Amino acid sequence: MRVQFNTDGGHVPGLRRRLDIDTDKRTITIGIADRIIGTDEVPVEESDELERLMKGADFFELPATSPPPPGAADYQSYTISATTPSHSYEVRLTDPIENPRVRELVNHLNHRWMKMIDARLASRRRDTS
Repeated sequence: MRVQFNTDGGHVPGLRRRLDIDTDKRTITIGIADRIIGTDEVPVEESDELERLMKGADFFELPATSPPPPGAADYQSYTISATTPSHSYEVRLTDPIENPRVRELVNHLNHRWMKMIDARLASRRRDTS
């Protein structure tokens, strides 16, 4: 399965984060806007966890869009696309995400992006020391 996760908006306007996970190839790629920052290998356990979260959220059964709440000027928006051999589907979400299983999926993807950014920053600090 290939999952693409994009964020936009929130407290930092114009910050578009990208995450692309391919559980079959076991790769993860992160980026900001149109710039790729890095690619790593995805451990089997992490691939399994992502697939569990996707199933738990009934991803392929979610509505394609969730309307933003009234006055949602500074809310974070998310686009999640998933492709399997038998499905291809995209969901657009806006904070606050009320479904706890969908929120868990989004939190997991956000956390994975942050974890990889932190690793990149730590690596750069070591290289400049």
